[in-house]
Amino acid sequence: MKVAVIVDDLDPARRRRCFWEEQLSAVSGVECTLVSLLANMESRRFFNVYEFDVVIFNWCVLDGAVMYASDRARDILAFYDDHFFQYVRRGGVVIMENQPKRWRPAQQAYDVLFPGQLVVTQGETYVYGSTVQTNAALRGHPLLQGIPGTVNSAYSHPLDTSWFPPGSTSPRSIEELHPTKMYTGAFRSWSRGWLPLLYTEDRRNPVLLVKTEGLGLWIVSTMFLASSNVADLIESLVVGARSHSHAIHHFHDAQERKRRVRTVAGVAGVLALGAGLFLLLQSGALTSTIPYGDTWAGNFATSLLFAALVSGVTFLRGFLFLTWRSLRHR
Repeated sequence: MKVAVIVDDLDPARRRRCFWEEQLSAVSGVECTLVSLLANMESRRFFNVYEFDVVIFNWCVLDGAVMYASDRARDILAFYDDHFFQYVRRGGVVIMENQPKRWRPAQQAYDVLFPGQLVVTQGETYVYGSTVQTNAALRGHPLLQGIPGTVNSAYSHPLDTSWFPPGSTSPRSIEELHPTKMYTGAFRSWSRGWLPLLYTEDRRNPVLLVKTEGLGLWIVSTMFLASSNVADLIESLVVGARSHSHAIHHFHDAQERKRRVRTVAGVAGVLALGAGLFLLLQSGALTSTIPYGDTWAGNFATSLLFAALVSGVTFLRGFLFLTWRSLRHR
């Protein structure tokens, strides 16, 4: 299996730390290649993504940091985004680690490949943790097989190990590093098709989302996967995403069918409620003073209005829940 890890720079002294080499070297049958989009561009070499089975975006490589030319890397990806879409549709796997600006998720980094699909938490509050929780409702997902319900960081380097080239970042970033963390920030909302597999330690928001497209798979996270040193999770996401591709697509298709069934059941329930109210009004079993209550048209309009009200309240409840969840992170 050939894995490409996209990093800031090919010179270790000039890039932010990449933990993927040491992690993937322990996985049998995996060949890891570091790639710099900027170096390729400056050498007028096209990054042929189709040569690899899995492509990983190292943490922060798309966060827009001018010091590390992440702004240019993001522009390069935006120009060649169609190749990545085709790559996934043909069976490739793309894994995106956390892309934060000063340890807060950078929305623009996720919008390059997923415009309008994902919204990350914003604000000055630095939300992080050294533990993640698996989604109990999706424990049957092939990528979660063998993964415990609670996953703890197993960061193995000394706490004073630098993640940055000397003198290249602000004191504030160093103070807020907390190297044993597994994530910073989370996803506030996501579009249809994405499944949340891992959550923050308080289970409020997901930190890892997965989506199938064509024959391939997108894995997007606010986690620092490689530095967390959780071998089982890393092997599942990198190797399992390819070896269990059929099972993953089958699971996602089943979840989509369940969603459709719930939607149809909800609509049918509202219609049945409206029909029941109409029959009660027509039969006279339910007496109320309503305009034109003595006509079938008046009773039908009342039933329709009631059904619409029930639907509106259901939608409003979901909207208010999402709004409240987002306000907590401001």
